[in-house]
Amino acid sequence: MRFFFALLGALAITVAIFMFMESLIKSRQEQNVVLPVHTLVEVPREEPQEEEPEPDEQPPEEPLEEPIMESLQVAAPAPEPAPELEINALDLEMGEISIQSVGDRWSGPVGTAGVPRPTNGSGGEDAQGYIEVIPYDTRKPNVPDVAWENKISGWVLVEFRVTAQGTTAGVRVLDANPRGVFEDKVVAAVSDWRYSVNFHGDLSRRVVLTQRVEVNWQNYPNNMPNVD
Repeated sequence: MRFFFALLGALAITVAIFMFMESLIKSRQEQNVVLPVHTLVEVPREEPQEEEPEPDEQPPEEPLEEPIMESLQVAAPAPEPAPELEINALDLEMGEISIQSVGDRWSGPVGTAGVPRPTNGSGGEDAQGYIEVIPYDTRKPNVPDVAWENKISGWVLVEFRVTAQGTTAGVRVLDANPRGVFEDKVVAAVSDWRYSVNFHGDLSRRVVLTQRVEVNWQNYPNNMPNVD
């Protein structure tokens, strides 16, 4: 019985599908096919107007040549003569102080240094004496840290005055190589030097010594504390 109903249902579905397809085919045949029609429309083009010829440009005017003037040469001013400096010559019989280290102090140079001392002569003749200037207490300058770290040696040329008490005064640097390294240490050391002198009074203003002090970086371990 079940088989009969199933067969009947399948037959009904098949007939329904067949009828649906047939209706679709007929509906498509009845539709009118509309084909698009394109119409060409000619648009008249405007003829380009002829441009009027431009007038010929006038040739550029030639620039006027400017007169070239010769450069004026200005004569350099004549250099003024440098003023001559009068420096009292010193008769130093001992030579320069040795900078070789022998402990915390230097050994003073052997001999004496002298400067001319005017004396009153007789019979219109001039006579000269000498002032003894003997260093007895000198110390070497300390080596700066920067010279020790970079292994730099050099020298400083100083000028100073020896007083009647045997001390140094007015220490100033005349030259140095290299510059900016040893000057302060050398000035501090020379300021502590002591001399044995045999003069007194106003003559101390005229006793001026010039000394070249050499500094070796290897003397750094011999630096004296609390002296600079």
